[in-house]
Parts: sequence; structure tokens; C-alpha cells
Amino acid sequence: MVTDVCEIAFNGPGMESVDGNQRDSQSIRVGVYLILLALSTFVGCVDGPLYELKKLNPVIQSQWKKDQERGPTYYQRIDEMDLVSRQLPTMSPEERTRWINTISQIAQTDTSPEIRWRSVQTLSKVMEQPAAVESIMKLSQDKSDKVRLAVSQALRKQVTPETTQTLLAMASTDKNESVRLAAVQSLGMHKSEEVKAFLAKQINDRNPAMQYSASLALKDFTGKDFKGDVPLLKRYMNGENVEPKETTFYEALQPYIPFTR
Repeated sequence: MVTDVCEIAFNGPGMESVDGNQRDSQSIRVGVYLILLALSTFVGCVDGPLYELKKLNPVIQSQWKKDQERGPTYYQRIDEMDLVSRQLPTMSPEERTRWINTISQIAQTDTSPEIRWRSVQTLSKVMEQPAAVESIMKLSQDKSDKVRLAVSQALRKQVTPETTQTLLAMASTDKNESVRLAAVQSLGMHKSEEVKAFLAKQINDRNPAMQYSASLALKDFTGKDFKGDVPLLKRYMNGENVEPKETTFYEALQPYIPFTR
């Protein structure tokens, strides 16, 4: 179609007799037409050139119906998990127990990392239930980094000997650095001599990211905010009688200053 327009514009009847100004005017009109054509094509691609065809094509509609007949589709399962996540804390005790068992089974067997991650997010809302905590701890060795990261965050405020040992194992041996850092930071709420010794070791790590995560954990552990001053925190952990520096006026205002948080 574009070729036809160009031929009409430049080689149409009478073009051999037009002057230069007319030819320039015709060239401008063709250029505008091509730009508009390109824009209309691009806009059409936003929704996808086949989007409307999907609604009209009976073959595709039939395939969708067959997929649904075989079971819930991926996006249906996502929506259902989100719905359960919103409603789980307000369910009756019997219904909550039933759903915790169902989600725990899904978390252990589903092949989709996204579904397993959402399972952790859902179960973390009812951590007062031992079955939910146990299910989350089992996912501490999940194949997905995203799932294990969610586990390390979910166990932060759930302090038991079992959850502490799970976080210590993740902080020490997990193959993903982000997971190890998150587990270290979560250990700040698990106040035991074993955790204290572990965090004191991490504050001396050569990795600045590990030092920072350990400093955040020790802020929770000690109740003292050294504001990321690792050398001062090392002295404190070595038994020296040092205190955090006083907060400056600017530091006190920082949470209220846009773009500084």
C-alpha cells in the first residue's frame, strides 16, 4: 500500500509537468502520510496486533476453554492465592487450619516458584500457627532464590530455637548473597549468645554489604543505633565501653526531608 501511494505521489499522471515547488509539496504530503502510518502501526502494537483476533478467533477461544477444563489456569491460581491471603487472617479457626494445610501442601509440591513464593507470603500472615511456621521453614532450601529470601524475611519476628537455627543455617550457607544478607539482618530479633557471637563475626567480614547487614541486625539485638559506624560497633562488640554518637539535628530531620530517605 505504501509503495502504491509513493508511485501515485511521484509518478502519477501529470507529474512530469509539475515544477519544483509542487514536487516538494507532494513529497511533504507523502512524508506526513508515512509518519502517520508508522504511528498507527506502533499504537496498534501496544495492545498487540492479534488482540482483537483472539476474541474473534473461535479456534483460540476453544483452546482457552479446553485449558480451563483441565484445571485452573496459572493466572486463576494467582488470583485465588491472593484472595486466600487477604481473607486468611479473618477466617474462623477451623477454616484457617484447613487453608493452612492446603497452602502448606501447595508450597511443598507446586512447580511454580511464583506460587511457592505467594504461599510463603500468605502463611507469614498467620505465624501464630505452628503449622504455618513449620511449612515456611521447610522452604528454607527451596530451589528458588526468591522463595528463600521470603522465608528469611518471614522468620524475622518468629523467635523459636527452630527458627533461629534455620536463619543461622541460611545466613551461613545459602548460595545466594541476598538471601544470606537478609537472614543475617533477620537474626537481630533472635537474641541468644549463639546469634550474638555469629553477628560479631559477620561485623568483621571483609564484605561491606555483610558488615552493613550485621550492623542493622545488631541495632535490633543491642537496642543501640550506631548508624552504620562499623569501626565503633566493632569496638562495642569487643567489650569496649563506647556509646553511639548523638544524633545531629540534620539526621533527626532526614526522615521528613523529601528524597533523603
